[in-house]
Amino acid sequence: MTKRETIPTSPARRAALMGALTALALVAGYVEVLVPLPVTVAGVKLGLGNTVVLFALVRLGARPAGLLMLAKVLCSTILFANPQVFVFSLAGGVVSWAVMSLAWRSGLFSVLATSILGGIAHNAGQLLAVALVLSPHVALVNAPVLAVAGLICGAAVGLLVHAILRAVPEENRHA
Repeated sequence: MTKRETIPTSPARRAALMGALTALALVAGYVEVLVPLPVTVAGVKLGLGNTVVLFALVRLGARPAGLLMLAKVLCSTILFANPQVFVFSLAGGVVSWAVMSLAWRSGLFSVLATSILGGIAHNAGQLLAVALVLSPHVALVNAPVLAVAGLICGAAVGLLVHAILRAVPEENRHA
């Protein structure tokens, strides 16, 4: 697996690909809502929608992955959540995307390690938003559980993305 970016050449193909990836991320996020994890701490999710963002980061690059993350957060909030959840999701998504982008671009981290860093960063971003919007105490109390959850869920997402990357051939730039 290479770290070469393979962005479709025509604007129409890029738009179609981003639309399909956004829809896939939303469906994955919806499936996740249907099958909650047996954890009582708010904010703990597997992050199935983030598999699509990490896939886009590896195959398309940081900018398309960032745009996909923003579309996923906005659309999933409109469909499944409320404005307060939007703030937490956006904070987690932006921090996670930034950390994963830096990790992947460095060339020092595998997909699995990048995903683990992203899972931990996502929860850290959410905790920062919780501390600013709700209460620093609430954020501090939930930090240990969310750190462990970020590690475990990040590993699960990383393994899934690794398998997907192996199964989905890279697109030919000149096609």
